[in-house]
Amino acid sequence: MFHTRPHLPTYPQNRVHNKGGSETRKAIDHYSYAINDEIGRGFSSRVYKGRDENTLEPVAVKVIDMKMVKQSIHAQLLKNEINALKAFNSKNIMKLFDVFQTQNNTYIITEFCDSGDLNNYIKKKGRIDESEAIRILQSVVSAVNEMNQKGYIHRDIKPANILIDKNLPKLADFGFAVPAHEARLQGKNFNVGTPLYMSPQALRQQGHTEKGDVWAIGVVFFEMLFGRTPYNASSEAALISNIMHQSLIIPSSPPISDKAKDFIRKCLSVDENKRLRVKEMVHHEIIEQRALTPVERAPPRKPFEEITNLNIPTEPSQVQKFKRSQSQGVKEVPTKEYKTQQIEEKKKQHEVKQKKLQEQIQRSSSQQQALQPQKITKTSAFEEQAPVMKQKTISLEFKSNNEVLFSQINYCRFLYKFSQNLASCKIISTEIRDKLLFLMGKNIAIKINKLATILDKENKQVNIFQLDDYEGYKKSESHSKFSQAISEYNDKYMRHFEKVLKLASKNEFQKDQLIGCLCNNDITENESFYKIALQYLKQSINEIKQNFKSISGQKDQLLPEELQMPSFILFGLHGYQQLISKTMENWSDYKLFQKASSPELLIERKPGQMNYGQLEQLL
Repeated sequence: MFHTRPHLPTYPQNRVHNKGGSETRKAIDHYSYAINDEIGRGFSSRVYKGRDENTLEPVAVKVIDMKMVKQSIHAQLLKNEINALKAFNSKNIMKLFDVFQTQNNTYIITEFCDSGDLNNYIKKKGRIDESEAIRILQSVVSAVNEMNQKGYIHRDIKPANILIDKNLPKLADFGFAVPAHEARLQGKNFNVGTPLYMSPQALRQQGHTEKGDVWAIGVVFFEMLFGRTPYNASSEAALISNIMHQSLIIPSSPPISDKAKDFIRKCLSVDENKRLRVKEMVHHEIIEQRALTPVERAPPRKPFEEITNLNIPTEPSQVQKFKRSQSQGVKEVPTKEYKTQQIEEKKKQHEVKQKKLQEQIQRSSSQQQALQPQKITKTSAFEEQAPVMKQKTISLEFKSNNEVLFSQINYCRFLYKFSQNLASCKIISTEIRDKLLFLMGKNIAIKINKLATILDKENKQVNIFQLDDYEGYKKSESHSKFSQAISEYNDKYMRHFEKVLKLASKNEFQKDQLIGCLCNNDITENESFYKIALQYLKQSINEIKQNFKSISGQKDQLLPEELQMPSFILFGLHGYQQLISKTMENWSDYKLFQKASSPELLIERKPGQMNYGQLEQLL
């Protein structure tokens, strides 16, 4: 099944004709895809909707750039993914058709799932009725049982990795799948997964077993029933603390059956010895009860109706922090190496009852000062004199668009404000501090440069931020106010970037093997920038943590004054780390980034507010 070819064939000047016209397509053996049919992307790969030219059936074509697969462990993960897909034969697991390799790329051809994923389905519905949730659960358990019988564990089960094909749930994304014995050998040195769905043992880097998959299934079932995960936090440390010290609470509303409660409790037992094994999970009464098949025995209301057809008002779901994938100890980037197929929804979806950012704006003086133009006086290099706009002056007609732009502006404002505090601190080495200041300055320039694309009302460029009714929005009062504020921010932040770039040149950062490639005026956003930034963030965080050895106190007691600034800097670095993670996780989906991040809350934070309990979560 694994083919090595000397080159990638194409239809050079040929065109594969369709009924509606013609298009140039790339060909891989008897499969083809069009470049503009991209349906997902990640750090080293892109996924396209393709076609089997022999049958004209749709397929998914995952194109992995082998130049990005440099480390041996990354190559091993790719090999594991392919071997895992080859091993399985289940209707509830995404089917592998072919694998091809050229000098530059690896191509993985799989079945195409036509209706999105469970994550989007939950978001659109708010929660799922128990009968339907059980049917989905049975499919997922069936898939994991197939994996278990073949000796594999998945290690990244979550709603986004459960695709939907003609109403049938299918487990996907086997990038972290591995034979169980290899996971045991890797032990503490290899930690992967998505924290909100990781077992406490995996979160504490005690290794992965099949019971980690069982825990993840329990979390997914809970999320289907209640529209949120059982434990939420803003950092891994806080998440571990919540799991270890808070009892599992199953909400009384909506009411669920006793057997559903029993299944959740047995999957989410913190004590791994008391948690179900896969074989035991398969024989739980909720799994063994007569299953409703997706077609023959569908309930009256169609389960898994196509996401594009949904128009169901949802209750505002709890913001789920730290919902990302990571590979700790493997690479510095706390994010998945790639993203599985996600079908872009063609119809405009109306955002219903999403009050999170609106409420934060109304209660936050920082957010209230995000946009109103005012005279900017001459200040120090890092002092923020923000253009201000009262929230009430922003029209709610384009609320979703405004929230997207607010989140990007506040990303910049947080970095600029935090830079001021970082520049005056002496708790990390001068070299690391100066490199962080340069990276933050460049990150601000990258973001404001993107925001500046909305300034020209006649701009015919791509709608970068995927704003709703973009042509109509450009004629609105909201757009006018944002444009005025962004114009001022753009001037201010680009001048700031020029200064930090000169300082970087003066400090000869360009000679540094790692950061040197960034010491230029290229402000195109790319993942390699964030990867390098994360390495310096990790280094600085570890350096600061040395200040807090053997420190203890009552959780609600304020830290002594001499520890307030180090803890504030640690908090800010963690915040920046999470913003980067959310950026990479939601690379081209700015609405999801806005919902998953809260840069405006980072802006509000001031030195002198940290207590021992908050510090413990950061450590």
